[in-house]
Amino acid sequence: MKLKPWIMLLRPFTLIAPFIAVFFGVILQLSIYENLGIFWENFIIILFASFALSAAQAVGQIMNQVEDVEIDKANRKGYRPIASGEISIEKAQLVAWFFAIFAILVGFSINIYYGSFIVLFLMAGVLYNIEPFRLKKRLWLNTASLAISRGLLPLPAAWSIFGNVYDPTPWLLGSVMAVWVLAWQNTKDFNDIEGDKKYGVITPAVYHGIRKLSIIIVFLSLMSFALLALYLQAGWLSPQMASLFLLFIPTIWMIYKLLRRDFAISALENNELWATFYLTLAGFYIIAAASYLIEPYITLFS
Repeated sequence: MKLKPWIMLLRPFTLIAPFIAVFFGVILQLSIYENLGIFWENFIIILFASFALSAAQAVGQIMNQVEDVEIDKANRKGYRPIASGEISIEKAQLVAWFFAIFAILVGFSINIYYGSFIVLFLMAGVLYNIEPFRLKKRLWLNTASLAISRGLLPLPAAWSIFGNVYDPTPWLLGSVMAVWVLAWQNTKDFNDIEGDKKYGVITPAVYHGIRKLSIIIVFLSLMSFALLALYLQAGWLSPQMASLFLLFIPTIWMIYKLLRRDFAISALENNELWATFYLTLAGFYIIAAASYLIEPYITLFS
């Protein structure tokens, strides 16, 4: 049996961000609660929790390919294992069930809050892909649903493992990421306009066109950092979170590529902007956690 099609079925590059969201989200939460000492004694729990969120995302990726075989062919994505015929729909669905059950079992074995978040992530995949909901077809509801599931919710989910899920910090940070995702998640559709239009999938790229959508993306992108500035100015987030403005650097590069309409295909399947979107999204969690980890050293040498 060839292993590559099964790996491609999961679209592993897209699973990095949710893994990092939980892993570094827990580090951030423990650092803020001044309880980082329990990290290593609970390392296996944190590791499995990170894999569980990645598994939930994998379910959505598989379901998307199951439902979009003809669209993938129309968008010249015949290299995907279902569209190419290397993996049958029935086998792909079995794999999706395996990852869904794994995610749910791990989630609820940790606590009821984290298990509930896992269920929400899985439901987001159902609502996005499956009729009669099929949010993927519905203008801006498609991108907004992804902004909630991939931007707003991952950090509160990570927070719920050892912290208080009602703490406003993860929700405030999550809202910043949600606006950023609402902007840049659209990059996945730039190369799919022809096939999406043919099959009635009304993405913002299809409805607005690249030129108008680019203006919307730039506006939303700047709004995410304005929201971060507002939270910092109001004192709702700690000053350490100002380090997240470092992500304005890759964002400026992305805006430059966007306005030049440079949508070159990356080695990671979609265009380079899409790949940078996922990497920068992961950067939110890494930089937020790192700002707390290095603070004692800054204080020591200052």
